[in-house]
Amino acid sequence: MKPTLRSITSNPQASFSVRKDVGANVYSNWHHHSDIELLVIRGGRGVQTIGDRTDNLNESSHMTLIGPFLPHTMSYDSRPGEKIVEAIVVHFKQALFGSEWLNLPEMKPLQKLFSNIAYGLNIKGRTLAELEPRMFELYAADYFDRFFILLDILRVIARRKQDCEPIAGKGFVGHFSPQDNKRLDKIYQYTFAHYGESVNLAALAALTGFSREAFCRYFKQQTGKTYIEFLTEVRIGHACRLLMQQEMDVMEISYACGYNYASNFYRQFKQIKGVTPLQYRRAYQNMLQE
Repeated sequence: MKPTLRSITSNPQASFSVRKDVGANVYSNWHHHSDIELLVIRGGRGVQTIGDRTDNLNESSHMTLIGPFLPHTMSYDSRPGEKIVEAIVVHFKQALFGSEWLNLPEMKPLQKLFSNIAYGLNIKGRTLAELEPRMFELYAADYFDRFFILLDILRVIARRKQDCEPIAGKGFVGHFSPQDNKRLDKIYQYTFAHYGESVNLAALAALTGFSREAFCRYFKQQTGKTYIEFLTEVRIGHACRLLMQQEMDVMEISYACGYNYASNFYRQFKQIKGVTPLQYRRAYQNMLQE
């Protein structure tokens, strides 16, 4: 699938980019770029799609390392009372470290890390807890110190394989055309906005210039999954967020996420998450009490 190809703003004083984004719309469009991206986000609830995988995001911190040209987007809620989304975003090229230096024997952990990021990595556990403040330190540092802080962050990630979870499927391959840019962005944005409604495939197909049958074939070719599979992932992701908020019962959540029959919601939730909605809510409550 081809997202928008985004260019990274260059700074004559620096060889890589570090910025801080604030607000629910920091990452709302479907895009990719030629740089490696290191991202940490704190606050905000929503849904993340990277490659062919969709996950829910809660207000806890979230960190990813994304390889070049891997498409991604994140859609956040902006309701009153939600925590403000803060993101530190780093863009750099592997060439930043120089081929001769990177090929030194001592750099093998970093070489292996770069060879494993084509499909993206979620950074979790102790590594996330340790590196989240370092990312904000990276943003606040001067240009000289930034290089060494970034190198140290990558060193920690390379050493902690147990806290690095691959994101996109190994079968995800993008064969892109400029027209796919607009079509797939429309599909994703439409889905994020209307997942709680009964989705009309014919109307969605017309929005992107296809017949219903052609649309279904196109989406499967580009993403490796059917549109209904993608829609289900988005709905279950938002259901997880609502379960964590403790404000609605399971029946209300099933209707809010587009399910007319609670039995379908329970079945699809367990199929994707491995537990029932109530078990998911209890597990989240227990985690908060630890």
